[in-house]
Amino acid sequence: MEQVQKVEFVPFLLTKAVDIYAIRFGGSADTELKKFMLLFKDSEDVYLKDDYDRIRAAIVKIAENGALESYFRLEGHQDDRVAAIPLLIKPRNHSRNGTLRLYCIRISDQLLIVGGGGLKTTRTYEDDNYLSQQVATLQSIDAVLKELESDGKRLEDELPNIIIEVE
Repeated sequence: MEQVQKVEFVPFLLTKAVDIYAIRFGGSADTELKKFMLLFKDSEDVYLKDDYDRIRAAIVKIAENGALESYFRLEGHQDDRVAAIPLLIKPRNHSRNGTLRLYCIRISDQLLIVGGGGLKTTRTYEDDNYLSQQVATLQSIDAVLKELESDGKRLEDELPNIIIEVE
């Protein structure tokens, strides 16, 4: 039996173009985004530093222009809104150097929820237990958010006040 986790949505960057929220699991002091950034921001690996810089630049671009669909690489399944930031990361030999992935839920051009991520050293995220779990968690969160939307909740207005539970 999997453990139920409370999920909060913490404002990360609110601009005229988009509201970006980070997820925080109940009991944690930091958001998943902050954990990702702390883990990779000072990487001495030139490739990972480049990936990290590309992800930061993508977030800045999203903040300026909105969470436009063209900025994201779709992950997960066709029926969810899970994506990776950014769309383009330089491919490289996975046996020597992996690539960074930061996963999110793109609700609309005006609303983005950023989760966690990590180092992708396998051909697909499904082949990596940690990344696969990151995506599965966001898929669960997205499913609950879709239920709330179908019940009439407007996420753009209510997300900061919503706490959900996922397995």
